[in-house]
Amino acid sequence: MRRLATITAIAALALAACTVPAGLTATTENPGDGPSGSPPTTVVVRDHPTASRALMPFDACDDLLDWTTGHALDRVGPYGLDGHMPYPPVFTDFEMAGDAGVVREMAASAATPAAAKNSVIGTNLQETGIDEPDLVKTDGRRIIAVTGSTLHVVEIDGDLLSHAGSIDLGFWTEDLFLDGDRVIAIAGGDVFGPMPLVEDVIGSEGMSMPVYTPVITVVEIDISDPEEPELTRSLRIDGRYISSRMVDGAVRLVVSSGPTGFAWAYPEGGGLRAERDAEDRNREIIESSEVENWLPYYILTDLEGRDTVVDEGTLLACDRTHRPDEFSGFTVLSLVTLDAEELEVSDSTGVFADGDIVYSSGDAAYVATSRWIDPIVFERGDEPTEMTTQIHKFALSRRAADYEASGTVPGYMLSQWSMSEHDGYLRVASTSSPQWWDGPDSESMVTVLDTRGDELRTVGSVDGLGRGERIYSVRFFDDRGYVVTFRQVDPLYVIDLSDPEDPTVEGELKIPGYSAYLHPIGDGYLLGVGQDADLDGRVLGLQASLFDVSDPSDPDRVDRFTMKDGHSEVEWDHHAFLHDPSTGLTVFPYERWDERKEGPPPTGVLVLNVTEGGISEDGVVSHDEKWGDWWAPIRRAMLIDGRLVTVSDAGILLTDVDTLDDLDWVSF
Repeated sequence: MRRLATITAIAALALAACTVPAGLTATTENPGDGPSGSPPTTVVVRDHPTASRALMPFDACDDLLDWTTGHALDRVGPYGLDGHMPYPPVFTDFEMAGDAGVVREMAASAATPAAAKNSVIGTNLQETGIDEPDLVKTDGRRIIAVTGSTLHVVEIDGDLLSHAGSIDLGFWTEDLFLDGDRVIAIAGGDVFGPMPLVEDVIGSEGMSMPVYTPVITVVEIDISDPEEPELTRSLRIDGRYISSRMVDGAVRLVVSSGPTGFAWAYPEGGGLRAERDAEDRNREIIESSEVENWLPYYILTDLEGRDTVVDEGTLLACDRTHRPDEFSGFTVLSLVTLDAEELEVSDSTGVFADGDIVYSSGDAAYVATSRWIDPIVFERGDEPTEMTTQIHKFALSRRAADYEASGTVPGYMLSQWSMSEHDGYLRVASTSSPQWWDGPDSESMVTVLDTRGDELRTVGSVDGLGRGERIYSVRFFDDRGYVVTFRQVDPLYVIDLSDPEDPTVEGELKIPGYSAYLHPIGDGYLLGVGQDADLDGRVLGLQASLFDVSDPSDPDRVDRFTMKDGHSEVEWDHHAFLHDPSTGLTVFPYERWDERKEGPPPTGVLVLNVTEGGISEDGVVSHDEKWGDWWAPIRRAMLIDGRLVTVSDAGILLTDVDTLDDLDWVSF
């Protein structure tokens, strides 16, 4: 029961609140200097860094083993390690996750070329040139889509589609990369698959409880013959999948791994002596542990012909593993680079810290995680204070990643959109309370950090945004940031970041509802997709708002579109959004509840025209009739050679953009 109480307490981090850390000076701006009617904001300047000191590498494996076992002996008990019983189920943000949550960066589609008759607009990205995994990919000739565990290859030729072939991957995934004639598919772990019991490992005596062993699976599929896609290689890594990116064919994975191989002893019956004996046996287990128990393992298998293990070993070298000055748990966060030609580990570096949210600027990768809390805090019934998010920076080269610096910001981050790098500075938006606990004392802030040696040092910050609310969306462009908070009304804040050491609130707009995703439209306009709401904060349905932010001091909503009782996947996954800047064509999925069954189909995509002049509805496209009476929600939309491609679990539909007439359909 003590173990279960500890796990429950760890999952309840929502009870934490954030205060301004020591070492900060705060000055309140004159309310008259800010936007009309806005509350006073506070500019916070850090006198010195309060981040955990820079991470330090281990000189040798003996040093790593001494460090891990020393801390483990302080924390081991009759049920194993505090906070590290055999893996509990893990709930991550869906990029993780908002990914309303992880490497899921200004959208590439914001700079995407016009959709001419020979062009492709595919996955909506945060940073141009940095590919993100998604459930569908295309090169303009082939559409690669996954439904459940089945990978489909569909060929497109003008107005015609053909289902060339498919293959069962053996696992469920929605994370694909396409690189020439190879597809990389990533699965987040075997957490919810069949699991042995502890008694199967240590015998029938003692208490039985599930052993969760998450394993990441990465497979390579050869689609050079689209009619016969073939699994060629499989890479399995201990841990849970956080996120990934691909640049020039090289895939970078972020992996979070815990200790493995420990067959903990458990009390045999009740009573203090049984607990003491179990703890003594567990201390012996810790003392006899090896480096391999603390670092993740990987196995690379060639799947062509007879399955053959071609490489295996510990994922991290000891001198490529880092530790914080302040103990942050036994979880290892690894940044792994996979070779562009072969599915093999070409480089990996790691830190003893966990990670939830990943952002990549191209030159650097940033991994953020909430501050580690010792489980004893919750066992005592205490509430942790000064909740902060740690950020670790890794410098990226063509085929490697090296740890560079660490820092902290107050509170919690929403998703990858909460971070943006510009002119060497990292801008971070955060809220003092987590997204599941927006109490009356909650507030949000934007912090600017600079890399100084091995520290991400705060050089400026503005807080006091949305008091009593939390962040619902963030977008950074050049030297401006846009932050949407919500509880009853939707304040859109325009942040001037031109002086990194003196960020200020330049303008503010309050309207009912909120925007969960922001996208640039032309010059000086933003489209927000989210929910309409009444003045009491009750949501009413899907809403798309066009904001004129050309005058940052006076942002204004100039047009909007609403759908009663509707919602969209865009609200938590930006990959579901499509915009063609050359025409204003804007497409995103919707679902709506309509007891009377009037109006548009209950599921489909909205086809809008969004320009600086306003929002107009062109119509809807639906797959519902393709699947009989069963709903077939559309998940993604793409433009290929001026034709609209929509993807659902039922199949792929090709549509004429001008008339919205069906051109061709293939079923899965």
